[in-house]
Amino acid sequence: MPRRRHILSCLLTLALAAGGVLAGTAPASAVGCQGSVCDGASPVTMGCDADARLLDEVDTTGLSVRFYHSPTCDASWAYVTATPDVEQNPPAADIYYLPQLGGSEAYFTAGYVNSTDVAKATPMVGGNAQAKGCAEDDGPGADPAPEVWQQKGDHGLCTAWH
Repeated sequence: MPRRRHILSCLLTLALAAGGVLAGTAPASAVGCQGSVCDGASPVTMGCDADARLLDEVDTTGLSVRFYHSPTCDASWAYVTATPDVEQNPPAADIYYLPQLGGSEAYFTAGYVNSTDVAKATPMVGGNAQAKGCAEDDGPGADPAPEVWQQKGDHGLCTAWH
């Protein structure tokens, strides 16, 4: 009987060890940044797109701007999609934000959406900064509806501020 108990004990120990090894090999859902550390970073590279929540979307013929937020990363970004015939007037994919400590409206750009790259995610803005996603025909930084008095661009499509 003691020998049987010893064998059962060994088998139980092996089973628990194997379970620990298997549990240890499960992929971790770690993210690469959080809050303001995410400023200017890629949502895909940092893993923030894993729990992305769509907060806003605006569409027009051939153009879409979606605004996402990751609760885990505490960061937001925009995703601009255009039809392949966008070459005539390629829009810039930008995210505008109001700095948390005050100051003028600022932005990050993903560059132009074009016929070979019809969808782009902007860099992220982290923390509690107010932000909006835009696609501008007048180029990066030409916010068609800025929070300041000076109009920078004439044509574009933006989400609401979040």
